[in-house]
Amino acid sequence: MKRGFFNIMMAIGFVMLGVVLLLSNFNMVSFNYPFNWEYIYPIILLGIGLKMWFDAVTTHGGSWVIGSFLTLVGTLLLLDRFEILLFTFSDIPVLWPIISVYIGVHLFLRGSQKNGPRRNKKKKNRSSFAVGDISYKQDNWKVEPMNISMGIGDTEFDFTRAFIPEEDTPITVNGWIGDVKMLIPKHVPFRAEAFIKTGDITIARENTGGMGRQLVYESEDYELAKRRLTIYIDLKIGQIQIDHV
Repeated sequence: MKRGFFNIMMAIGFVMLGVVLLLSNFNMVSFNYPFNWEYIYPIILLGIGLKMWFDAVTTHGGSWVIGSFLTLVGTLLLLDRFEILLFTFSDIPVLWPIISVYIGVHLFLRGSQKNGPRRNKKKKNRSSFAVGDISYKQDNWKVEPMNISMGIGDTEFDFTRAFIPEEDTPITVNGWIGDVKMLIPKHVPFRAEAFIKTGDITIARENTGGMGRQLVYESEDYELAKRRLTIYIDLKIGQIQIDHV
């Protein structure tokens, strides 16, 4: 569900107000400050940064680089306003080491994008989420081509309770941190390519674990089957488990 920018800004404002009031109750900060422009524009920078980062994560545009930078600057400026630390716009050049962080994260994420589903080129339905769990376990749920992007959370598919059409259905799951679990009925052939930076992969009775692992599995009747699943999973940290029952 897409929310308007105004609603997001209001949500961020309430969250920050709650945090400040909580810190004030513990005498960690003083809340006796005038609410003038010096306090407003850091909140605006923080809100814009979070919005751009959120859009980038959920593949709705945005920029995680610019978004994270504005979020960092806005946060530091707010901490300065509440006299927790000293930071002004003239101190922005001291943030230059963050460039190294951006390069490292970019290389880390790019490595997993070189490999992708090679067999299916039909258009996929896109369903993107930032944080949270996804579950497909309801009775007779319809299996359709999908491409799921997760930030942090678990994803679970129970294909034994699903309606699977007479076609090759691609399922793609990309995630940062979490578990991906699938239950596939024995009479449905499938092919799975699984990649993980750190964690375990189990497909049918095959297993691998550690860092930089991958596992490719194809059931015997996959090539000749009309009804089949083609699965691609790319996870940074967590566990991938596909059971054929």
